[in-house]
Amino acid sequence: MSDTSQLVTYSQNDAGIAEIRDKFMGLTIAGVNDREGYKRIHEARIVVKTARVDIEKRRKELKADALEYGRKVDSEAKRLTGLLEPIESHLQTEEDRIDAEKEAIRNAARLKAEAEARAAREAEKAALRAAQEQVAEERRKLEAEKSAIEAERRKIEEEARRQAEAKAAEERKIREAEDAKRRAAEFEQAKAEAAERAKRETEERMRREAEAKAAAKLQAEKEAARRWALLPDREKLLTVPELVRKVQVPTVSSDASTVAIEIMDLLNTTADRIWDLVNRRLPAPVKSGDLF
Repeated sequence: MSDTSQLVTYSQNDAGIAEIRDKFMGLTIAGVNDREGYKRIHEARIVVKTARVDIEKRRKELKADALEYGRKVDSEAKRLTGLLEPIESHLQTEEDRIDAEKEAIRNAARLKAEAEARAAREAEKAALRAAQEQVAEERRKLEAEKSAIEAERRKIEEEARRQAEAKAAEERKIREAEDAKRRAAEFEQAKAEAAERAKRETEERMRREAEAKAAAKLQAEKEAARRWALLPDREKLLTVPELVRKVQVPTVSSDASTVAIEIMDLLNTTADRIWDLVNRRLPAPVKSGDLF
């Protein structure tokens, strides 16, 4: 039990509340149809509410005197504070005034020092700029003198180079004329020799080609005759349709185009009839592998 509970008395105490808790905390309502249970719960709640309301009423009664005392304490403190506030305000005003004057003096000294330092820096910068401009001017003069000397040197070198190139060009012109004359003579000689050599090579090539063609033609004729001799009669006759198909019909005007088409059809039909005739009269021999 706390010290406060010993000084303040209520209609309820810890033991009484413990008894209420033990008596009512086990109560329940079985359901919406449990009227007796609902009634017990309602009655018990009224008992607890009554106890709580009694405690609240007692709290207000006990606190009324304390509230009045607090109001009196606050009123007296406010009165005494009101007497002290003008004194403190006066003292604070005086203190602030002196602090402001001290701060103004410090600011004036700081501003003066900053102004002097800024002026010194500006003067130093101005002196540095002047020195830099002087150095730049001297450098410009030196560069101008160097440029003039360099221009004169280039002029002399250019004249020497021009004279050397003119002399070299004249010498080159003489050499080129001599070389051209020599090359012309060599060209004419080479041209004559090449013409004679080309003539001989052409004659020799034509002779070799004629001999080669004659030999090839003879060899082809021999090979054709040999292959023709080896062909069976059926294979020989089957070449006839191919020869017929290879017959070229001349290109004619539009007036004769119909006749040309009919001739082409007739040649194809004739080739097909010859092919059928040979295959019908001279069928291909049966190979041993075709019997199985």
